[in-house]
Amino acid sequence: MAAARGATEVNDQLLLLNHQIRQTELSLQEARRRRVSSNISLFLGPFSLVILYVLWWTPLVPEELRLPIYVPSTLVALVFGVYSLYLKKNPGGIPRVLDGSDRNLRSIQENSADIPWLERIFKRDSRRPSEGDLELELARLRDTRKLVVAREDISTKVRRVTYKEDAYADIDQLRNESRSNRRINNILQSVIIMGSLLATGVSGLTVEWEYLRWIAMATTFLVGISSGFMGYFKYKERSFYLQQTADAIESEWEAVEIGVGRYKKLADEDERLADFVEEVHRLKSEQKKRQQNLEQPPESRNAAE
Repeated sequence: MAAARGATEVNDQLLLLNHQIRQTELSLQEARRRRVSSNISLFLGPFSLVILYVLWWTPLVPEELRLPIYVPSTLVALVFGVYSLYLKKNPGGIPRVLDGSDRNLRSIQENSADIPWLERIFKRDSRRPSEGDLELELARLRDTRKLVVAREDISTKVRRVTYKEDAYADIDQLRNESRSNRRINNILQSVIIMGSLLATGVSGLTVEWEYLRWIAMATTFLVGISSGFMGYFKYKERSFYLQQTADAIESEWEAVEIGVGRYKKLADEDERLADFVEEVHRLKSEQKKRQQNLEQPPESRNAAE
């Protein structure tokens, strides 16, 4: 009886640790996303203003086009600059939910009405954990889980159940990576399509307006860069394989949950879990091989095929 109670406590502790690890991973992803967004906004904000200022004193842009070009461009650059400043001032992951009785939270709630709205926007949010703190917390939680598993005699079934539940988190991660690669591919493809049309149209007008040749040259340069990035990094293929693996794991997860397909004839729960773990492990291994194959140079891929 005592052994069963101890095993139950260990299982509950593992479930709690796994839940905390997933929460920390999600918060860490948010912190990294905010950092990348702040850097992109910084490039599109103050750096764009510097470029616009330099171009103002150069003969590349004719005087009759300066006002319609610079007014909206300056407004967009200012918006990105303010957003970048806000993200730089408030880095970190998902804000931690504080208890209503917390003294600091009560103080923030009581004094928030007295703070001007602009200062309130750029006021440091102390509830957001930093990226470094989240990485340390994630490492600590994973080490704690390893110690719990090593200290206690965890049955194979519990390990397989834990692996099965973690598989759904892997599905979300694969789909997020697939969505990110698909978004980059769509952006680059849009640049190629619109840039090619723009370069073709502008090239026909360079005979009458010579200054348009700079726009045609810049557009062709962007099209070439986008085409090179798409051909080298293969975002479309990466997105396809990631989505394919995520769908295959989800299909296996749903099949073992309701007992259909290959799991229909298996009455024993341990056998279904064993087959599920084996199949998911195979799918992950194949995905890693595809990833490694895409990262190789084209001549190496052709030789391997």
